Amino acid sequence: MTEKDIPRYKSIRVLWSYRLVDLCIPFLMLSLVHLFFGVQLWNMQYTWLGIMASLFFLVFTQLLGGYSRYVERSIAKKIEIVFKTWAFSVLLLTVIAYLNLTVFSYARSVILTWIFLTPMVLLAMKLFLNSVIRSNLTNVVVLGNGYEFTNFEKARLERQNIRLESLDSINAADLKEQMSSLTADYLLMNLSKTADYKLIQELTNLDLKGVRLITLNHFMETFLRKCYIPYDSTDLAYLERISAYNRLNYFLKRVFDVSAALSLGLITLPVMVYAAIKIRRESPGPIIFSQARVARSGKEHVIYKFRSMHVDAEKDGAQFAQEDDPRAYYFGAFMRKTRIDELPQLWSVLKGDLHFVGPRPERKIFTDKLEEEIPYYNERHLVSPGITGWAQVLYPYGANTEDARQKLMYDLYYIKHWSIWLEIETLIRTVLVVLGRKGL
Repeated sequence: MTEKDIPRYKSIRVLWSYRLVDLCIPFLMLSLVHLFFGVQLWNMQYTWLGIMASLFFLVFTQLLGGYSRYVERSIAKKIEIVFKTWAFSVLLLTVIAYLNLTVFSYARSVILTWIFLTPMVLLAMKLFLNSVIRSNLTNVVVLGNGYEFTNFEKARLERQNIRLESLDSINAADLKEQMSSLTADYLLMNLSKTADYKLIQELTNLDLKGVRLITLNHFMETFLRKCYIPYDSTDLAYLERISAYNRLNYFLKRVFDVSAALSLGLITLPVMVYAAIKIRRESPGPIIFSQARVARSGKEHVIYKFRSMHVDAEKDGAQFAQEDDPRAYYFGAFMRKTRIDELPQLWSVLKGDLHFVGPRPERKIFTDKLEEEIPYYNERHLVSPGITGWAQVLYPYGANTEDARQKLMYDLYYIKHWSIWLEIETLIRTVLVVLGRKGL
């Protein structure tokens, strides 16, 4: 079973709700925009435009698999489908309007506002429906204890209405009897050692009877959106599954980086000036904190941040940052929670030393240690680090090696599944984290 074979929607209620939204919102948005911005009376041309937009959006979403039970439930996938579908619809409507010589019959302010706002409203409605309409409970029977799910992971699965239930025994003779007494949507193969012949035979029989077998790797990537890292390093095929950006993706990422850095820099310039004044008043010492961090290919680059800790914060030696770190002064702690201390790094993004989104830049003293303790840790250095990242928005502060391993799983997922849509989702989640909405 691959990720594409896994149904993310057990109930079709959400999917039919999506269809209703897609059929109604384009027409309703055109009506509302015309009501507030239109200077001419509503006529049949607007009626036909709204009807065709709704129908085109519905059809194109169907063609892109937006109503499939197997489509991802992620924000990134919803962004991709909504904006691609809307772009196709607008392009086709433009061609039809041009051929019918009606392109100049519409008020430009109405059409442009409608084109810009409609996908935003569609996306917001789908995210709302996804959160309020609970899917049916998904029962996952766990075979083995090769990986112990953390309380943090269990909480994320519960929010998706997924329940884990462990088997008492992994003996082939007991497996059939245990499975017959359970209602399992998936049998998660979580073995700590290689399965023997009899167990494989019994698993095959269950597969033939319709029990969905899923590996730990696929389960992690599908439902937790992280790449499982085995405690041993014997699976060398793992290295083949992770690769850096190709040229097109790198170009798109740089365009995103420069656009985001310039926009955010201009918007937050007053905040940066205020932060510099507060730091000077509250904690004597340099305003800017600079430090070498490991970047792409293991090279080091100097990054710049607003100093959020006292100048003697590391008098006892280097240590991992913590949530509510006692080494931070009052305004420094506020900057860390709101990510204001990261703003000077926008300069590093413009220079190309950092990406806007990527793995967290770490110090070499830590990476050297973690490379010895965590298999595949070096893989995160296939790409440049970022100001924010997939691991930063989905996992809390880490203070030990196991936390670093958990964060690495998210970093590798981000590298493996990178797309401009995942980039945008990470940015949305970053905003929600800054606003205090850590769960989504």
